Amino acid sequence: MSGTSIAITVDDRDIAAGLQRLVDAGADLLPAMEAIGAALLFTTQRRFEAKAGPDGQAWAPFAPSTLKRMPERRKPPQLLRDSSRLYQSLTYQAGPESAEIGTNVVYAAIHQFGGDIVMPERQGSATFVTVRQGAGKAKDGRRVGSKLRFARASTRAKSRETKTFTVPTHTVSIPARPYLGVSEADKVEILAILSDHLAAAGGEVRP
Repeated sequence: MSGTSIAITVDDRDIAAGLQRLVDAGADLLPAMEAIGAALLFTTQRRFEAKAGPDGQAWAPFAPSTLKRMPERRKPPQLLRDSSRLYQSLTYQAGPESAEIGTNVVYAAIHQFGGDIVMPERQGSATFVTVRQGAGKAKDGRRVGSKLRFARASTRAKSRETKTFTVPTHTVSIPARPYLGVSEADKVEILAILSDHLAAAGGEVRP
């Protein structure tokens, strides 16, 4: 998989023993790896719906400041599924010796592990128009406060005014919301898959 690479190795004695029994039975491991990859993809997708990691721990919620500035088009807010690009990019690859699940989305790692992103200084601009009434309302019903309103840059209003501003360098902290990994339930499913393929190969199935 191109792009960001995240490697999580499953070092489990029972799984390793199951794979060895398949090898000893002369079975082709590729079908088993295909089934394992598909099973892990399914459970990874379910984590996006449960909003929890492989250990069952709920993901960190949106910060109040994030919710406050979130536009209406992004509501109701969906953790890691704002555009569903990350979710839809999840895929698996299987080979004769391994099964991998991952994504080629470049920002996948920062959401899996968390971290800080330094945002460089940038210039911006905003267009305003002047309206007849203020934005606030006094107790007696009078409209008070600023009469400036945000407007589209393409507006042709006579009161149009464009102001430039500088956004200074700042750091954005992203909490870890792990979605990749192998849970205890995944291990049970992997062992069941290996057992089924071993039985099909005529090998000895152990409890």
